[in-house]
Order: sequence, then C-alpha cells, then structure tokens
Amino acid sequence: MKTVIIGGGIAGISTATHLRRRDENAEIIILEKNKEFGVSSCALPYLLSGIIEKPEDITGATVEQMWQIFKIDVRLEHEVIDIDRKNKMLILEGKTPVSYDNLVIATGAIQLRPDIEGVLGDNIFTLRNLESVDKMKLYFEGTDAHDVLILGASNIGLETAEAFIRLGAKVCIVEETCGIMPDFDPEIVRRIENHLRNVGVKLYLRRKVTAFCDNYALLDNGIKINYDMVIIATGVRPDVKLPIMANIHLGHSGGIITNQYMQTNDPDIFAAGDNVEFINAITKQAERQPSTPRSIMQANVIANFLSGHKTPIGDVITYNISPIFGYTMACAGANEKQLLKNGIEFKHIYLLQNNCDLYMPNSQQMLLKLIFTPDGKILGIQGVGRCGIDKRIDIVANLIKKGGTVEDLSKIMISYSPPYSMAKDALINLGNLACAVVREEIHYYNFEKLSQNEDIFLVDIRQAKSFETRHLPHAVNFPLATIRDNLACFPHDKKIVLYCGNGYGAYIAYCILRNCGFDNAYLLNTPYDLTTDL
Repeated sequence: MKTVIIGGGIAGISTATHLRRRDENAEIIILEKNKEFGVSSCALPYLLSGIIEKPEDITGATVEQMWQIFKIDVRLEHEVIDIDRKNKMLILEGKTPVSYDNLVIATGAIQLRPDIEGVLGDNIFTLRNLESVDKMKLYFEGTDAHDVLILGASNIGLETAEAFIRLGAKVCIVEETCGIMPDFDPEIVRRIENHLRNVGVKLYLRRKVTAFCDNYALLDNGIKINYDMVIIATGVRPDVKLPIMANIHLGHSGGIITNQYMQTNDPDIFAAGDNVEFINAITKQAERQPSTPRSIMQANVIANFLSGHKTPIGDVITYNISPIFGYTMACAGANEKQLLKNGIEFKHIYLLQNNCDLYMPNSQQMLLKLIFTPDGKILGIQGVGRCGIDKRIDIVANLIKKGGTVEDLSKIMISYSPPYSMAKDALINLGNLACAVVREEIHYYNFEKLSQNEDIFLVDIRQAKSFETRHLPHAVNFPLATIRDNLACFPHDKKIVLYCGNGYGAYIAYCILRNCGFDNAYLLNTPYDLTTDL
C-alpha cells in the first residue's frame, strides 16, 4: 500500500512515522514544496529572541534520518499543483507525477498579509519559517532598527513582541479587536494588557492600520506610529488550494471537512493539521484552531486507520496557552462570547488563590475563571498567573472533554507538597464554590450593576488600612473580624453586597450574615483585586 503525504510539517511527519511504526511494509512518501523540513513553527519566536540559539534545535529528523531510521521517502521542493482523484495521481510543478493508494493532505495554514496600502514594504515581515527569522534578525541588526510595530495581538504577535523586547527594541502592538488574545474573556485579558504596558509595550486596541508609509503607520483615527520595521501577526488561513481544485469538501469555517477517522468526502483521501475543520464539542459549531497536539492526534488516527485500527478522533474542545513576559495565559473549552453567540446558558465564578503554600518562595497568585451550566456541567476554564496555570488548565480541559461537572472538579485529586500546591488546591476550592452556586447556596451581585446606582449596602471587609488606600465608591468598611460585633449595623431592607481582595474573606462574611438571618446578603461576583484591572 502506497501512502503519499502532502506537507512536511508536524501533521505530515507524525502521520508518516506513526504509520511506519504500525506497518513495516507500507510505502510512505512525503512531498514538501519548501526547502525546510520538520521545523517547529511554535518555536520561531524563541529562536528570534535568542532563547534558542541554533536553528537545528527546533528541527526534527533530517531527510536523511527519515530514510535511514523510518524508510520514509521525503522529497523537498516537490510542490503538488493538482490532484487527479480519478487516476489517483498527483501533478507536481516541474516534476514527474506521483501515484498514490491513500493520500493525506497536511498542507497546514498560511500567513496572509492583510490588504493594506504599503504592506509589501521591504521592512515589513511575517514570521513563518527559519528563513523569515534570518531576514528579521539581519534587518534588525543591520539597520540598527529600534522601533518595531506588530500588527495582531494573538499568541504569535505577543510572543514576537517579547522577542523584540529581549533584543532591545521599543515595541507597539496594533489590534483591531477590543483586546489581546481573543480566546479569552475581557476581564482575564485586562490583567495581561496592564502587565504589557508596565513592561513598556504600547497597545493600540480597537484600531486599524489604514496605510504603511515610509516610516510610519497611519491608524484609522489619524494617529501616526513611527516604526523601523513591522511584523504582521494577524493570524493564519488554511491552505486549501489543492482541496478546492480536487473538489474536496470544505466547511463553513473554510477548513477541510472530515469524519471521525479524518477521511474527506473521498474515502482514500485524508486530512490532518491546521487546514482541517472540526466540530466544537461544546458549541456544536464548525471551527478551526491551529494546534500542534491536535494535529498529532489527527495524524495518529489516520495512521491507525490505514494500518487496520479504527480509533475515532472523539470530541474536540479548543484550548490555548501562551507565555507573556513572565506570566502564563491559558484556557480550555468555551468563552462567554461563544456561549452567548450560541444561546447556551451559563454561570461563571472567579477565584484568586496562590499556586502553592504561601510560605514557599515560588508562591504566586493565580486568577482562575470557571464557566459552567446552571446544573453544573463545566463549559470552560481560563487562567492567568506566573506559576501553576498550565497544570490546572490541563486538568480541567480533560474534565471538559469527558463531560465533567463542578462536583467532579471539587473531588479532583491533586498531588500535594508545599512547592507544588496547597493542601486544598485552587481547583478544589473552585469546584466547591461552583457547587455552592449550582445548589443556590451562594447569591452573587454582578459587578457591572454597581454603575446602575441601585440602593445597596456595599461592604468592604478588608482591614482599615487597605480600605483607606483604595476602595470601591460608596463602600463602607467592616473588617471581617468585626462582622459579628456589628450585626446591628447591617440592614434587612436592602441588598448587602460584600467584597474583599481575593473573595475568600467576603465569602466567610457572607456565611456569617446568612447564618444570622440576613437573607439579603450577596457576594460581589468580582474580587476587588480583579476590579482594579478592569
């Protein structure tokens, strides 16, 4: 059986090597149109910054090693320009046609330059391969560039911004949406946006570049931003030119439609990687999202199928993680925007808690947001912090994939040692808090309603010194330890809304008041330390 794979990225290589491990006799060919092979595109910003010093450190097996170790025939600079499905033949640019029994389209995604005047200038770059990194470094160092403008504030834009800050540049980012990292909800994003400003990155949000001139970019509000070089990081689009020509079906998202075994509408043609559409298990909508782990999973499904082992891809959820100037942002599942768009009812809670015991030198505060249905099914998780975010988001991501509930989260098993977690980990507290919301044992007051001037009794339960430094407008101060001695000061005829720095003290005060007959007590749904970001 002859399997031909179009594309020498992670999806193509993973399909080939996994198939070889399954089938020693299969004939396997990889056709790659470029000179580069097996480059980790996710690592390019770190090569640019110098964190990774040598290009060979971010490449996998060489063409020669692929043949010597796996007996896989890798052919570079072999561009497929058409697929003859009837005769199972691939037409190549300037090369002899290649036949196939099974075909895997793993062409990935391409970085497109937006249609902006001047976007093809010599000092405007895209980060896409090793050659592009070399060009950026040569221009930056050779022209003594100093001011770098980055268009786009998703993962690649922010990671490239950090790379240039490390190289000594002054960086500004222009993003046409309302905030950075669109997979996250605004209140999570604000903390990182404030951090970016603190480290010297200028942000122009809700703004579009209308033209790139000789040495400045013109924004849609008339502002001019001087630059020495520009990096385009506005995202990628699936490379689907070949599927379109071969009448391989595409979905609403623009990606290739496949079944649970990654087959297209032609049962002998498969697809894997960033050019594939999937159905989001939560929203039930067709989506695309670049993801190396998902590409590898899809590749394994194809290789298993071709070797006689049917293992369906299963439910798919989205996730994202990125390091940003010492912080980690991560999320899994759906965000509020997606849920609102699809008419899915939800509740959400926040938790501010450290990643490990407070007396440890690596103890850092984490901000976590959990989104769930009214009956407790987990829909999404978001987090930001300096330590411990990745582990906790991964745990909840797998719960979401399995249809887990907030009660499942409250009983999650987390290994404990002081440097790694608290004895009662943040995820367990998050689960317990969500369970109380589901059982209607906790009643929240929305932070957004504070601006509506409703007649409420707003109580700050922090210590007097913290209250005097800063507090919410119209709040009164009753430190937590004084609540029981001042019950007569709390009204019964209006809502009592309690808040503190991280939410935990306010929860204790809430329990005290409720147990003392104050059914009009509420918790502010946003901890004060988070409101300062907003």
